Amino acid sequence: MSTGRGQKTAQTLLKQVICPHCWNEFPPEEILWVAAHSDLTGDPLLGSDAQQRFLPTRFNVQGKALDIKGVPCSKLACPQCHLLIPRQLLEMEPFFISILGAPGSGKSYFLAAMTWKLRSILSSQFGLSFGDADPEANQLLINYEEELFLNSDDDKLVALRKTELEGGELYETVNYGSGRTVQYPKPFVFPIQPEAGHQYGAHSRRLARALCLYDNAGEHFLPGNENANRPVQHLAVSRVLLFLFDPTQHPKFRNACKDQSQDPQILKNVWSNRQDLVFQEAANRIRNYKGLPAHEKDDRPLVVVVTKYDAWCSLASGKPLKEEWVTSATQSAYQGLNLKQLRNISRQVREIVSKYAPEMVSAVEGFSSDVIYIPASAQGQAPELIEESGYLGIRPKDIKSMWIEIPMLYALHRSVPGLIATVKNEEQKKKVSSSTRKKTTDRDHSSSPS
Repeated sequence: MSTGRGQKTAQTLLKQVICPHCWNEFPPEEILWVAAHSDLTGDPLLGSDAQQRFLPTRFNVQGKALDIKGVPCSKLACPQCHLLIPRQLLEMEPFFISILGAPGSGKSYFLAAMTWKLRSILSSQFGLSFGDADPEANQLLINYEEELFLNSDDDKLVALRKTELEGGELYETVNYGSGRTVQYPKPFVFPIQPEAGHQYGAHSRRLARALCLYDNAGEHFLPGNENANRPVQHLAVSRVLLFLFDPTQHPKFRNACKDQSQDPQILKNVWSNRQDLVFQEAANRIRNYKGLPAHEKDDRPLVVVVTKYDAWCSLASGKPLKEEWVTSATQSAYQGLNLKQLRNISRQVREIVSKYAPEMVSAVEGFSSDVIYIPASAQGQAPELIEESGYLGIRPKDIKSMWIEIPMLYALHRSVPGLIATVKNEEQKKKVSSSTRKKTTDRDHSSSPS
């Protein structure tokens, strides 16, 4: 690989690279390398402790740049913000997805459960490779996964830390001088591409994507909390938007569920935010970034993930969500999405949300022309109070995530045609639906995700 100025760019590199931090677009030959020698510290944008960034003039036979001490380097950085860029973003088209939600909506749990499930199923069930572009950059999410799914003491209550507002592990600070300091959200980057047995395995390079996930603190989208030093332009460049709607924060949902649930989030009003206003604030920023007129709707897929299904499932059928309702075997050896079933369930969930939170439906459908509602649960059961801290936690051994991967499977299908197969005609699904209808009441028949 050759990425220095004056060097011949390799055939496999993209013509233009997009920085996942500052969203600067530049040709690959302009990328900076990060000095490897421990003495070469001090960067004008990142501070005295950061390793130096440089445009190389010397390379070794493996194509790695040599710093001024002659040490081969491996890390790359953006020429504008100087933040690290995973090598895969020079070769794979980026695929940006923004995950939004009010404070307390469970984004951290959702992200950890979703990526863990994707690691488990994408290769075996969908013929797609999926991994970390840079484990060090994804370390926070990896820690979350290990706390929830690889915990040696799986009977001890654990609670994930909430997303920090300033600094921390989800934001990186760049000082451009003249008093301008910017905090960029740090993306989690995962390369995805078809494996040999995939129906489009021969076109792996064309379909390969570098998935960039952004998790912002919900407080950043509270009305009046916009700050030019915390840019969120990824909202404008994202191919798909995921908004986590948390029914346990809505008074009417809580009142409707309180006699059927022992969940402290239902009974004790742990969090309460106007989620429609949080969404509208995000929508207004998107309109500003994109120059979208007020009378026009955004045409990108908007996935409203109705979270914590286990807490409000009494308003539907009360039954656990099953993957086979919306995924099944295709003509190949892999699974596919049943879009007809998924949209049918979306309509049922929309009816429930519209009944108890009509302002939420009005907000999302007033902004987007392409909305789908997908129920999900990261934990699968009610959390418990941790006496020592006062936080709500979950015992890892009790986690039974439901449909946590479905929003991302749908997002991948909509954004990269061919990556996720679809199932058009399934007799098995008809049989399952028919059997389910016979066992449900008339009330369940009209509102059950089944």
